Amino acid sequence: MAYYSIEEQETVILYETATKQFDIYTTVPKHIKRLKTVDIATILQEDTDDKGIAIAYRIKVEKLPHSYLFNR
Repeated sequence: MAYYSIEEQETVILYETATKQFDIYTTVPKHIKRLKTVDIATILQEDTDDKGIAIAYRIKVEKLPHSYLFNR
């Protein structure tokens, strides 16, 4: 399996009021690389291809930095 096609790539950010956490799911390679550097994250899911490359990533964090932008 390789990265998802451009048409299938997405990043979804949900805020859960009850837990006061952000639930982030992405299949965008650039976003996966950035999210892997978040030390305070709880990893919920990491799907890899046959070469061990992450192709989907889901984490939970309590705060997003104010300057946190995905499309820089």
